[in-house]
Amino acid sequence: MKKDEKLILWTERLQAFQASGQTCREWCREHQIPVSTMTYWNRRLRTLESESQPELVFAKMPTEQELSTRGAITENIPLRIFITDSIRIEIMPDCPPELLHVFVRSLKEHA
Repeated sequence: MKKDEKLILWTERLQAFQASGQTCREWCREHQIPVSTMTYWNRRLRTLESESQPELVFAKMPTEQELSTRGAITENIPLRIFITDSIRIEIMPDCPPELLHVFVRSLKEHA
């Protein structure tokens, strides 16, 4: 069995176990799988999942009051977000909130 096939098989097995409501020992006994094997795959899949998720970066956004004291709200300065050297997002102050909402939702769904 190929590596990716094993990953799929064990992902499905762990999902079935979690949905069963049984203890690990009960589920493993019923499916004739050693508990140690189940524990190994649970740990391995969690490690793979955490490695594949990008690290979150938090940035402090200025308050409306801070922006207004600097005059940025009255000026036509875009909000610039640099994700990588080749990906840049610019949002103009007059961008309709509905459009921004659709854009953010689309990013969330396809990122």
